[in-house]
Formats: sequence, structure tokens, C-alpha cells
Amino acid sequence: MTTKTTKLLLASALAALTTPALSAQTAAPVKRAMTCPIGGESFEFVSPGSIVSWGERPDGKPYGSFPTELPECPGNGLVLYKDYSPEEVAKLEPLIASDAYGALRKADVPFYRAYWLMTQLGVPAGARLIALQRATWSESNPELRPRYLAEFAEETAKLPRKPEDVNWIGMEARAVNALRELGRFADAQARLDKLPLSALAVTAPKPEDRSEAAGRARARANWLTYLQSLKAVIARADSSLEPFDMLPRREWVGRCLEGKGLSEAQQAHCTAQTSVVEEARAASAKRDAELKALAESREKSGR
Repeated sequence: MTTKTTKLLLASALAALTTPALSAQTAAPVKRAMTCPIGGESFEFVSPGSIVSWGERPDGKPYGSFPTELPECPGNGLVLYKDYSPEEVAKLEPLIASDAYGALRKADVPFYRAYWLMTQLGVPAGARLIALQRATWSESNPELRPRYLAEFAEETAKLPRKPEDVNWIGMEARAVNALRELGRFADAQARLDKLPLSALAVTAPKPEDRSEAAGRARARANWLTYLQSLKAVIARADSSLEPFDMLPRREWVGRCLEGKGLSEAQQAHCTAQTSVVEEARAASAKRDAELKALAESREKSGR
């Protein structure tokens, strides 16, 4: 597994957990030749090769193009979340041959198996909980999601409190959301109440300031906005995956325009934002008309 692949998988996961933000960097999908460190099996892994996001769900999963899977050895099922050292390979070999791992292969998604392996290898909790959070994003088996959410909320609660650490606050914020999605609203509110929101109230840096300090300030401001929005969603006992008032504007406006498959709460949001939705509808119609006129003009000119 290449170092580039490893950095992409781990860095993108960490960014999604700790910094709610808009990102856009494009590249063509990449097919990578992989070799399993145990058994030597060769296989190919297709990665999007790009990260194009216009925001994220409350659980951190981005909207757009994003690496969603881990490379996995087809034969023995070893998930490659990093480049393993020789010492780690020696520890992994009996682990993936165990009955416990065999059961996980049958029932659980690759990111959860990565979390399990990281736990067995003694990887620090902060890093392995990123893998557990990523497991909650999987759509291959929706029935697993409640268990993953509950485990994430439980395990993050065991971390030492670090009120001044924005990464710890971010982890707690995702845990509060996990409790909300489970319908445990009282628990979610109680945990939110323990967060030091005052530590997130910072002066917004100037847009042109790209310093490390400015980046930290923006992260704090983003988490404060997130938690304030989350508090309102908890208050109305909304356990939905995608409450519209916590989604990026592009996403909820598009859903309102389409008008299909909306929950009662989502419909209410669309109604409350009628002026915004109609403005977007008019802009879309204008854009379609301009594109149609351009196509007709080119057709007439023979271009």
C-alpha cells in the first residue's frame, strides 16, 4: 500500500471528524496496485482520487466525492488502513486468522474491522475512534448503524476531558449527535451541556488570514455553530439523519426543489424557507433557458 494512499485515507478521515468545512480538490479516479502484507496476494483498489465536498451531514459524512472504503485483501480479509510495519504484520497474522475476526468479516463493515484491529494493536483511542466513526457512515448494512453509533458514544465518553482541545470538542460534538440519532435526547442534551462552549467563542479571523492560528479559530467557530444548531434539533426531538437546518444550503435547497421523499420536518423547513427556495428555482430556470438558447445558437451556426 503506498504512503500516498495511507495519508489520503487517514488524513481525510481525521479532517471529517475534527473540522466541519467546505473543501474542493479534484482529480481523476485512481486504480492502485496493492499487495497484501500477509500472504502476498496482489489486487487492485480503486480510489476516487479526489475530495470534492460542499458540506457534510451532522455525523460528519461529506456530500460529494470522498474516499468511502478501505483496501481489503480479498483472500484473508485484512483491511489496509495504513502501511503496516513488520512488527505489526507479525501481530496481525494471528488476529485475522482468529474466529473473532472471521465473525467480523461476515457481519461488519471494513472500517469497523479496522477499528477492531487498531484496538487489538493498542492504537491510541483518538485515532481508532476515527475508524469507528467512519464505520457509522456505511450504507451497506443500515442495521449495523445503531450499534456503531452507540459504541462510538460510549467509547468517546471514556476519553480524558480536554476542554481547550478543539479536536476533543469535535469528538464530543459527534458523540452528542450520535446520541441524538439514537433518540436518546436527554443523554444528548446532558452531554452537550457539559461542553465548554465559551472556549469556542473566538473572534473571527480575517478571510485573508491563512495562518495556523486563524485555522484553529475558524475550527472553533465552526464547532460553535454546529453545536448551537444541534441543540435546536435535540430540543425538537429530531433523530433524523439529515435535519435540513444542519445541512449545507446547496443540499437542502436542492432537496426542497425536488420535493420528493421529504419528512414532515424537512417539508416544514422548506416551507419556512420558501423565499430562498423560490429564488433558487428562478435562478435554475434562468440558467436552463440560457443553456438552451446557447445550444440552439450553436446548432444554427453549425458549431
